[in-house]
Amino acid sequence: MVLFPGKRPLVLAPKTTLYTWCKEFKKWNVSVPVYLIHGRRTRKASTTSKSVALPGVPRPSSEVQHVLDCLSKIKKWNSHPSVLVMGYTSFLALMRSEDSKFAHRKYMVNALKESPGILILDEGHNPRSTKSRLRKCLMKLPTELRILLSGTLFQNNFGEYFNTLCLARPKFVHEVLQELDSKYRRRGKVVKKEPHLLVARARKFFLDNIAKKIKSDIDEEKMHGLHVLRKITSGFIDVYDSGNSSDTLPGLQIYTLLINTFDEQHEIVQKLEKKMAECTGYPLEVELLITLASIHPWLIKTAAACAAKFFTEEELERLESLKFDLRKGSKVRFVLSLVYRVVKKEKVLIFCHNLAPVRFFIELFEKYFQWQNGKEILLLTGELDLFERGKVIDKFEDPRGSSKILLASINACAEGISLTAASRVIFLDSEWNPSKTKQAIARAFRPGQQKMVYVYQLLTTGSMEEDKHRRTSWKEWVSCMI
Repeated sequence: MVLFPGKRPLVLAPKTTLYTWCKEFKKWNVSVPVYLIHGRRTRKASTTSKSVALPGVPRPSSEVQHVLDCLSKIKKWNSHPSVLVMGYTSFLALMRSEDSKFAHRKYMVNALKESPGILILDEGHNPRSTKSRLRKCLMKLPTELRILLSGTLFQNNFGEYFNTLCLARPKFVHEVLQELDSKYRRRGKVVKKEPHLLVARARKFFLDNIAKKIKSDIDEEKMHGLHVLRKITSGFIDVYDSGNSSDTLPGLQIYTLLINTFDEQHEIVQKLEKKMAECTGYPLEVELLITLASIHPWLIKTAAACAAKFFTEEELERLESLKFDLRKGSKVRFVLSLVYRVVKKEKVLIFCHNLAPVRFFIELFEKYFQWQNGKEILLLTGELDLFERGKVIDKFEDPRGSSKILLASINACAEGISLTAASRVIFLDSEWNPSKTKQAIARAFRPGQQKMVYVYQLLTTGSMEEDKHRRTSWKEWVSCMI
């Protein structure tokens, strides 16, 4: 605000990082007021404003109190130089009131739309889908001065990357056309087209002249595509490198392990792979079953509706007897063997995309290690609210605590969480989006880590997991190159 006096910053962030933002403002003694708008669920526990009960007057409901809290903070932010911090979900919920008949809701919408002089988007790659309602709301804001923060700008494909660049810099559409469309260059500012038509035209030129060339097998085309991309983005993309992590941290070793399946497991995985080959693309239900069977064949029973389409009742019933047989699930056997060898000196963090394997491992550790859930075994999933999540993290991070294992859904702690108590990290399945894996590793390999971090990505030999890994490796290469 020293550089841009009079500008009102609006900081939008995932709800998991809001607390971190507020701590940073306090840490650096920011001289202007900072107003935090809580989500409706968390306001009750964290807001400082309290309702006063008057005799004969009913106490306002929690929803009314939340609206009053939002209105009060937005009015203060709108009236004098200050910072407003809120989650993406809260922002979207308030912006939906655009057509409301209530004056206070219209006021909040107009203030959020017209007043931000600086728009800061933390993890700004999240609203990258063309169909995203959040992205559509953000693109309506006239704010030109924008800061988009992201550790992984390229997520899945070049279409989403184009959307992210447009979100960070709305005039990027015109810059793409100016660089790649000779007809647009000749006409200059005379071009009169609907904004959505210009965006569609720019996207087509971006994908045809940049994305296709970068994906080409011909080195010259690939380098030309990268050169053009860097030319049109170098003026507004800044890469912050905090230095070589190996200089300040003990080190990181990542192993991608191809694991052979056992007899029954092999038959099940191959049967599902044949079904996969008969389909176009990657049917979600077949992919889910392959992922589960690759960990342990019994797990396909947890997806009964999907499994019933490919297996008979007798086949599924037979799997029940295999549940606690470690010789039937290769990934299960690897994990338990590794934990047994390292658990006396190190803590282990186990990531999985699906919840069924997470719950299954709780049972296995209870049975074979005589550990207790909530004591030696901790669970971190998206079902927990922020307060409960914080308690689990504090327990795991406590060096004097009894925790040994943290089983986590990768979606629950991909960003904004420190889990440096763990020095062994295991991925039971692979992600289509390499940035999720990268962010999950960064939960353990980050400042504060005192040990060498070992990461194990488990892949089943001869399954779609190998192809999935190849594709994500290519995405990671593209992300590094651009």
